Formats: sequence, structure tokens, C-alpha cells
Amino acid sequence: MSYTDEFRAFARRHGVSDDSITRIMWMVQPSVHLAILDPSEVGPDDLVVGHTGGLPELPDGVPWDGDVYVAGLDLGAIPEQPLDLGLPREGHLLFFTSSGYEDGDPAPVIHVPAGTATAVRPAPSGTYSGNPSDTWTTDVLERRVLVCRTTGTSWDVLDWLWDPDSDETEARMPDPDDPDVEDEVRPLLAAVVEYAERVGTVPFVHRTCGLRGVELNPPYYRADYGTDFLKKGEEAVVVCRNEPERFDELYAEALRDASEQDGGPWLNLLEFGEDAIFHTGDGEVGWLVNRDDLLAGRFDDVVQSYHC
Repeated sequence: MSYTDEFRAFARRHGVSDDSITRIMWMVQPSVHLAILDPSEVGPDDLVVGHTGGLPELPDGVPWDGDVYVAGLDLGAIPEQPLDLGLPREGHLLFFTSSGYEDGDPAPVIHVPAGTATAVRPAPSGTYSGNPSDTWTTDVLERRVLVCRTTGTSWDVLDWLWDPDSDETEARMPDPDDPDVEDEVRPLLAAVVEYAERVGTVPFVHRTCGLRGVELNPPYYRADYGTDFLKKGEEAVVVCRNEPERFDELYAEALRDASEQDGGPWLNLLEFGEDAIFHTGDGEVGWLVNRDDLLAGRFDDVVQSYHC
């Protein structure tokens, strides 16, 4: 059973209509919103899910060639949601970047399965041009703590159908009775409202840097989830009334058609504010994964994203 089948079965058990389920799965990505804290700031009720910086714990035989180690996530500590994140449920994900984090460059991500023997690896170093006095050492970022700030259902919306005004505890969706709400927003908005009423959980819907979800400021050339994508979504709503098993096929095809960058469709894997990690700049540094690779648990072809 695929993650979409599992979500449809869950929502159906709570009385959510198939039309609403299809619209939600078509236009949202599950997300985990993270905060980066100094160790002294972590409270007893904080849910720690990883760290940024420091030195990585790597298995024997896994090389560290000089990319900067950015973060490690404890996958078993990340809360589960009805709409699955698509990530392994055990082990750790380790994220690296080049010093320039150029958009589209390879961005190493290593999945360390649970139970794998690891050791802290010293930062790579060496000499330039064989000159023993001309040395280099890979930068080591400040070690800080990653805390999960949303422990319930959390979604990001593809495209910019709406941008809820939200704080870290409450998501404020557009008012369905507001005459200024655009027509193309209303079907999805009604679906989310129905889901909240039937399931009894108001999804946190707010785009920000974090795990999975949607890039905070996706560049225009990454993908286009506008009018054509919405139209295909409404066509899928009709098909899935009688053939819900076709959702994955229709969705994968629409994502491929929407993708404008080679190797796509690319989905957000992790994103941080540049200043939060490197203490410089005002962009977002992220890691993108092909959807098929994500569903298969493959992380050896992740690419960098950078937008400012």
C-alpha cells in the first residue's frame, strides 16, 4: 500500500470525502518545521530531532571528501503524520554541502541505517599543490540543536495559493466566506476545512524553512504548479471518485509535466536559512530530491538549491 493509499484510507475512516482527499494530496506536501537552538536554550519539553554543525558520525568505509557537514537528523525522533513524509523511519540522515552551495550542484546526503557502527570523523585536511606549508581544512560549523516545532499535522501548499499569516503554534487559513479569496483557492481551502472538521485536527499550514514541505521561495524554473497543474488536479478528482487507485499514476505524470528542471520532479528534502547556518547572507540553502528517489529511499543524487 502506497503512502497515498494509506492517507486516503485514514481520511475515509474519519468521513472525509474522496474529492477533498484527492485535492489535499494533489496540492500539499507534508512538512516538519525546525528551530535551531543553542544547547543552553533547549527546554525539557522540546522535541530534539537532530543537530547542525560539529563533526559527523560516519560508518567505516564512507568517505568524507571535504564537503561541509551541515546537519544530522534522527529519523526515529521525527513525529509521524497521516500524510507520510516519505522518509525512512529509522537511522540518521547526514547533510553536506560545498562551500559555495551553488544551485543545482550535487549535495551529498548519507542515510545511516539504524544499528550501523559509526565513529566521529575528523575534518578533512590537506595541502595545496603538494606544498606542505600551504594547507587547508574543511570548515566545521558551530554545533547546535535541531528542535521540532510542529508535532501535529503540518502541510505546505505547492505554489502560492495562499500564504497564511501564522506563528509557531497556530495556522490561520483564509476565511472561506471572505469574498476576496480567489476562486482557484476555494476547492483546496474547502478540502482542508472539511479534513479539520472530520478528523478533529487543524493542519498547520505555513511555508517556512524545514524538513520536506515546499521551498520557502521556489525559483520559477524549478516547477510550475499553477493553472495547468490545478486543472489536472480537478480532472484527477473526477477520475478518483471511481478509480482512486489511479491517483499515484496521475499525480506522478502531472509532477513530471510541471517540472522545468532536468532530473525532476524535484521535491524539497531540507532547507535552512543561510544566515541561520552560515551566519551570513539572506537566502535559503536547501537539498532537493527526485520524487522517485525519495519514494525508493535513495539519497545519492540529491542536488543543492539556493535562492536569495
